[in-house]
Amino acid sequence: MTDEFPYDVFLSHSTKDKGVVREVAQRLRKDGVKVWFDEWVLKPGDSIPAKIEEGLERSRVLVLCMSANAFGSGWAQLESGTFRFRSPLNKERRFLPLRLDAFLSRKFRSSTR
Repeated sequence: MTDEFPYDVFLSHSTKDKGVVREVAQRLRKDGVKVWFDEWVLKPGDSIPAKIEEGLERSRVLVLCMSANAFGSGWAQLESGTFRFRSPLNKERRFLPLRLDAFLSRKFRSSTR
């Protein structure tokens, strides 16, 4: 990805999915992807809405981590809406849904064996 955007991806997720999204973020970073992940960017005292808006502006791709939790999360809905409607033609940026429910279900099944 080009240097035009400081971040390759912005991970939008529900706080309830934080653990599995952290694993995704770590894997992406290990593979050389520049990731905007709230735990790595937000600092005490930051304006969360302002930092999220800045992160969205500075990221080429929004990865919406979709799960039953995300659909109930106001933050995830705000982030995806803000990002998608910024560029109606979506030529500069991409929106990628990432379905977590199947992964979470598999992980749960393997932990109960």
